[in-house]
Amino acid sequence: MDPLAQNRSCDPFTPSSTACSLGNYVDYTINASSAADIAAGLEFAQKNNIRLVIKNTGHDYLAKSTGKGALGIWTHNLKSFSVVNYTSPSYTGQAVKFGAGIQAFEIYAAAAAEGLRVVGGECSTVGLAGGFLQGGGHSALSSMYGMGSDQVLEWEVVTADGRHLDASPTKNQDLYWALSGGGGGTYAVVVTVTVKAFKDGIVGGAYLEFNKTGASDEAFWKAVEDFHAALPAIVDSGATALYSLENDTFIVNAITSPGSTAEQMTALLQPFKAKMETLKVPHSVTVTSFPNYYQHFDHYLGPLPYGSPFINIIDVSIAGRIIPRTVVENATSNTALIDALKKGVYPGGGFAFGGVALNAPHSVAKNNPSSNAVLPAWRDAILTVLAFAPWDYESTVMTNVNAEDYLIDVTVPALKALAPEGGAYLNEANRRQTDWKQSFYGVNYEKLRSIKKIYDPNDLFYGETAVGSDAWTPDSDGRLCRAH
Repeated sequence: MDPLAQNRSCDPFTPSSTACSLGNYVDYTINASSAADIAAGLEFAQKNNIRLVIKNTGHDYLAKSTGKGALGIWTHNLKSFSVVNYTSPSYTGQAVKFGAGIQAFEIYAAAAAEGLRVVGGECSTVGLAGGFLQGGGHSALSSMYGMGSDQVLEWEVVTADGRHLDASPTKNQDLYWALSGGGGGTYAVVVTVTVKAFKDGIVGGAYLEFNKTGASDEAFWKAVEDFHAALPAIVDSGATALYSLENDTFIVNAITSPGSTAEQMTALLQPFKAKMETLKVPHSVTVTSFPNYYQHFDHYLGPLPYGSPFINIIDVSIAGRIIPRTVVENATSNTALIDALKKGVYPGGGFAFGGVALNAPHSVAKNNPSSNAVLPAWRDAILTVLAFAPWDYESTVMTNVNAEDYLIDVTVPALKALAPEGGAYLNEANRRQTDWKQSFYGVNYEKLRSIKKIYDPNDLFYGETAVGSDAWTPDSDGRLCRAH
């Protein structure tokens, strides 16, 4: 969660002896165990004019999962799971239906036990039915199967007026469309979701690292540039790559390639390895092939169940941008991308990038532009980059805000200049990005707003930068006031 929205006097990382105040946290929470519990909470909040918040796991950097003085609907303990043989006009095959509280590590394990794999987040503790599936959702499997939202077959929800509905391509189609990519916590409260499941099998993997030790600054950055130039060939093979970049170190934390052997992974990376050797950049590369996705994930993005993220997300400010593949396919614009990345890490001391390279056009997702509300920029993307600035809790707020200013005033504009028509991942961005409607939702925004008015006419479901959020203005006490 955004450091400015965290309440560091009252969280699991502060001593129990420390004085605690609720701050931005909700006042009361309903531990929902059924659709009826959710409906009762929605009715109570509206009857008593109370701010409402929907929370699954709380993995929400833009702080949509909390709100000062609010009543929370906590869906974390809705943990049902079943494998179903799904038949519909748009999809026939194996699927899994699971409760809104299921986290990635739980569904990965349950699916693997059935010989299946499911598209989910790279962070194993994310609750899939929340902002991940509702907000687009990039995955280590995206280059093989598409975005997270592309997997959704059916939603079971409770709407603002307490109706218990199913939404699919054939039932309440408009609500299905909005829920599938239009942002979490905005249109209804999810009870269960049904998604495509795929037969499991071997998964190739790779780890790559190089730094400035033994290499010149020029050679280091040329190697970074060459890696980005190699991305189209990597992702077009069905692989997805996750990397981290600081001003002196580049690490590809995981390449995930379903169906690949270790030998095929070596061959996939050989052209880039040859360039590093020509540049005389010392490097380390390891390749693997595991029997299934669960074991691959555990090795590269684990250890499961809880994982070990390569960036400590609670101690940073973030901002992001989606990069079209045309940028890296052109030598001039690819060099400009590297120049923008240099700017982002130039200050050092915690300024860094995380990148996810993927290929998720409609041809991979096996759908069409009208299938869901996923931001269209994803369909042309080669990369989503997440820029980090350090947040030091021992320092002053102003010092930290000044570091965040660098992201907003320098890093993001440099990335945006590469492709002004692009966008940003609405789950991995900064609340201060003033063009959030265009960047997070693009051409879908007005349609999403009209659907929200149908199912949530009083704008009960609020989150900063969510569709329709400009209908409210938070006051200094955290209360929501009508903006007009």
